[in-house]
Amino acid sequence: MDKRQVWILDRVEDGTAYLETETGMQAVPARELPAGAREGDCLQKGPDGLKLDAEETQKRKQRIQNKLDRLLKRSKS
Repeated sequence: MDKRQVWILDRVEDGTAYLETETGMQAVPARELPAGAREGDCLQKGPDGLKLDAEETQKRKQRIQNKLDRLLKRSKS
């Protein structure tokens, strides 16, 4: 199993980025975010700072969409 730490960008307010981690929320200066980072994006911390993890972001969005589709299908039955 892949044990790399993935953080999810929850929101940016007043120059502070709030990241969802396995242990809770962490606040970091928004200037530390990689260019183009948006709410819901997955990030990884490397030796050069935070970087976007487009593959993990896409996997996560697909899992969420699949769950939503199943719920909607179930509610129509």
